Amino acid sequence: MSLMTLNMSVIYHLLRHHTLVLTDSKRVYSFGCGEQGQLGHGEESHPSVPLPVQLPQDTTDDPKVRNIFAGGNCSFATCRSNEDLHEEANNDVTRHCLDDVIDKWTSECDSKSWKKIKQEIHRMFSSASCLNASFLEQSKDKHFQTSSKFSGLNLSLARRAFKKLVKKDNVFAELEAAVLHLLPCLDKKPVGVEGLRIYLLLNELLHVIQRHKQQKMSTKLSEVVAAAVINLSADSIQVIGDWWSSLSPSTMVRHVKVWKQALSLILSYEPVPRNSGVRNLLLVLQYMYNANSRIAEPRKMPESDFCLLIDKDFLHEDLRLWHLRSQRKNMHAEPLILCSFPILMDLESKQFAFDMSVEITRLEAIQRTYLDLFWEYGCIPPLQDLLFQLNVRRGSVLEDTLELLAVACHSDYKLPLVIDFDENLTMDDIQLYKKDFFHEVFHEMVSVEYGMFMFNNSETLAWFPSKATQEVKRYFQFGLLCGLAMVNQCIIHLPFPLALFKKLLGVKPSLADMIEFSPCVGKSLLEILEDYEDNVIESLYMDFKINWDGTEVDLDLDNPEKPVTGQNKKEFVDAYVNHVFNASVESVFQEFKRGFFQVCDRDLVKLFRPKELQEVLVGKDFQDWAKLKQNTVYEGEYNTTPPHPTIQMFWEVFDELTEDQKKAFLWFVTGFERVPFLKMEKIKMTVKVQQVQDLSYDQYYPMTHTCFSTLELPLYSTKEIMQTKLTEALSNNRRIYKEDLTL
Repeated sequence: MSLMTLNMSVIYHLLRHHTLVLTDSKRVYSFGCGEQGQLGHGEESHPSVPLPVQLPQDTTDDPKVRNIFAGGNCSFATCRSNEDLHEEANNDVTRHCLDDVIDKWTSECDSKSWKKIKQEIHRMFSSASCLNASFLEQSKDKHFQTSSKFSGLNLSLARRAFKKLVKKDNVFAELEAAVLHLLPCLDKKPVGVEGLRIYLLLNELLHVIQRHKQQKMSTKLSEVVAAAVINLSADSIQVIGDWWSSLSPSTMVRHVKVWKQALSLILSYEPVPRNSGVRNLLLVLQYMYNANSRIAEPRKMPESDFCLLIDKDFLHEDLRLWHLRSQRKNMHAEPLILCSFPILMDLESKQFAFDMSVEITRLEAIQRTYLDLFWEYGCIPPLQDLLFQLNVRRGSVLEDTLELLAVACHSDYKLPLVIDFDENLTMDDIQLYKKDFFHEVFHEMVSVEYGMFMFNNSETLAWFPSKATQEVKRYFQFGLLCGLAMVNQCIIHLPFPLALFKKLLGVKPSLADMIEFSPCVGKSLLEILEDYEDNVIESLYMDFKINWDGTEVDLDLDNPEKPVTGQNKKEFVDAYVNHVFNASVESVFQEFKRGFFQVCDRDLVKLFRPKELQEVLVGKDFQDWAKLKQNTVYEGEYNTTPPHPTIQMFWEVFDELTEDQKKAFLWFVTGFERVPFLKMEKIKMTVKVQQVQDLSYDQYYPMTHTCFSTLELPLYSTKEIMQTKLTEALSNNRRIYKEDLTL
């Protein structure tokens, strides 16, 4: 039974030797083996195409075939007379067109009629076969093409029907009860893929319910549907995923929102339930994410469409449970999302979780160190013993740093980092000095002159050398410094391709990474793959021998000088990319990776996608200078309307700076060359008058306090003097310190 009469409903019954067919006009056809007369053709025959069955003509009431059966050497059918059909017409929902049935169900009626309607609703929505057959794609008989790649459903038709049904509270209540009765009975592994249509229909039903029943929202039905999905076999889930990913992008987004909305409601509860029902919802979203990952651009949904707005209190509790689990402590609950479903977390949530974990780890390290020192010496340890303090000279920051890292203990990296230059350190200087420290270290370490890395032809991107030019431990220390920068929330100069961050996260670099690092080589490889015909490739007389980083390398050691052909060109390109990003740098990269994860928790780093990890460490380029001007706050004498003449003069000078000078100014004021991803819209500065002793403002350079993004601007007498002082301050490539304030 289906909700509407099908234009051409064909039912097959097959056995080993013969087949019966029943059409919507109740005609019976047969074909196959007929040696015992089981085909009903009146003679022995073996047709390979369906032929009409000769039905008995000895009755007067013109019976109608209801069901057909084929078994062994027998065929038989059940029939009903016209009189029987007339008596059962009110119960046969398939006799009505879809709109008529729904209108009947949703119209006002007496109690007797409502009783019959309830029975019809229950029969319809507690039967998977009824639902699966009710919303087929009738256009050009497309539902006959149902396969593991095509559901054969008309979801628009289903959506319209469900919208009408849920508007009536009593109809919706019966419908929901029937579906809840159906779900536990669904087959975990249906015989045919048609049996899986129900899951797409239920997704549409849930969407309609959420949209039209917001005041009465419950997650019960969503949780039961999710449980049914989770019970399916892996093959069935794969089919549903393929069906879903073949839908229109708007339908895909709509289906994802169903599960996101259910989860958002649950996560708003206090306390948040941490049970199998919630985990099933999470798993369904993960399945949809996996299916989306198999879709090619541009139909692929953005990964951000799977993210939820997650409350920070919930994340904090999830993090606490995760730390308890990592310490193998007994727990009554498990973390729901952290490290299990990072697909639901946006970059802000991931950064929050990472930073909170760093704080927890730091407090634990302080506590351990305090107790160790207390029990060893029998007294309260001094504050500096509870810090990871690096005392460095401004003239030799990198040299001093590497010496100190060489003698540091692994446990030191977890303690609060304090940088002490050869100056009097105050608490206000701590964060400022960290920014200065990492700026100096990485600009020197990742430079062509230092010689630790190889660079591309334009010297804009660095990569690990195939032959280490420094001691291997330097790459370990480089990893330590990157990890320390990340846990201290410092943006660093790290001009590496995305491949670096992919490898840290266990993602295989691709040809796209080669194109980023070396456009000339990468695009040539792409042309070999996509543009060159086989005969052109062979005419180039290329072999599997390449020259990389000044060394000639054979990419196939088992077959030296193997020629590149149309058949093995992909093998050649893959081998080239693998050599550049993996094989040639394995030893030094592993040292870098080991150092990085000595500081950072591997599981929490894996919350990030490669591009996200890059943004966290490197930040984003900032060029919205109009936004900086708009966000600037003026204090004291400069806080005037209209703008103070010195302020007007300053912005005239600023607008005349080159792009590089403007970026140097950003570093000068904020301590950022590139902007932390979460602060792109919050970049602002405060400008106030610089206090001087002798009132000779023209003698002084501008002064900044990067912790507060404050610019102390002297009251210069002319635009030319201001321009000279500002550009000289920026050209020093460092912040102006107190001893340098005057000429």
